[in-house]
Amino acid sequence: MDAPVDFLSHDSVAPQAVAELLDSCFGPARHRRTAALLRSGAPRIEPASFVALDGEQLVGSVEAWRLDWQHPRGSRPIALLGPLVSHPTRRGERIGARLMDLALAELDKLHLPVMLIGDAPYYARWGFSAKHTGEWVLPGPVDRDRLLLRFPAGHRLRGPASFAPAAGADSAAA
Repeated sequence: MDAPVDFLSHDSVAPQAVAELLDSCFGPARHRRTAALLRSGAPRIEPASFVALDGEQLVGSVEAWRLDWQHPRGSRPIALLGPLVSHPTRRGERIGARLMDLALAELDKLHLPVMLIGDAPYYARWGFSAKHTGEWVLPGPVDRDRLLLRFPAGHRLRGPASFAPAAGADSAAA
């Protein structure tokens, strides 16, 4: 019987190991994508960032980043979730789904709205939708149907907005 996959804090593995997994799944062009541009300079939300290990092998990763959602009437903190990745040979084992559950549970404790760029049919099960993101301005091209938002009750993030790395945010305390 195979050993179970362990889900640990993101800082449990070397950053290079995560970079290699991301490169193998998304290629080096991943650094030029809109989500990467949004993450640039943003502090990682450590309590909501996880890795999946099978023994010594990294088989999955998810990270969360603190941004400021900037609306003409003010600014609010928001989490950018991603990238979410599972090793290509481990697809179908629900590693990505478990990483999502863990990350969202931590982000819910922080009462943060969460945005991501991804496939709506996959992420809808966690309450993500493109319903309120149509007027958002991003630092690169994006398919509007893939710009998704999930927000706690009482949060409203509608209308035109842009994003910036969270000013002065301490990722460890985020």
